[in-house]
Amino acid sequence: QDESLLHCIGLLTTIKKLRGRGIDAEAEAGDKILDSILATAASTGDVTLSSLVNVMKLEVFVFYQEWKDAIDLVRKAGNVRQCLTGFFHSVRYTFFEALTYVKAAQSASGWKKRQMKKCALQTIQLIKGWAKNGN
Repeated sequence: QDESLLHCIGLLTTIKKLRGRGIDAEAEAGDKILDSILATAASTGDVTLSSLVNVMKLEVFVFYQEWKDAIDLVRKAGNVRQCLTGFFHSVRYTFFEALTYVKAAQSASGWKKRQMKKCALQTIQLIKGWAKNGN
């Protein structure tokens, strides 16, 4: 029950941010709530909850085009797909991950651009493979 409550709080916080309510103080409070949920999930070892919160945070970052925060989250979160329950969340995360890598490759230069482009292509290939297999 506690996990369901934390999940609902995370969803409500994300929805508030996406609707544009509470631009200043409430947005910071929402970030703190999501960070506290991540800390709780880390302390209890609940990788599924932390993965879901990371998907929600990534969605908000991409929606508001906060690409630096998005790429930092993708790098920090690691392979979230292994911990997500349900195929929908995995596909959604992978799509946002690909968008983040593509945008990071556009704004980077030199070896960092090649690295981001390679990560983007790997993620896009994963999505293409799912589509080819009918998933």
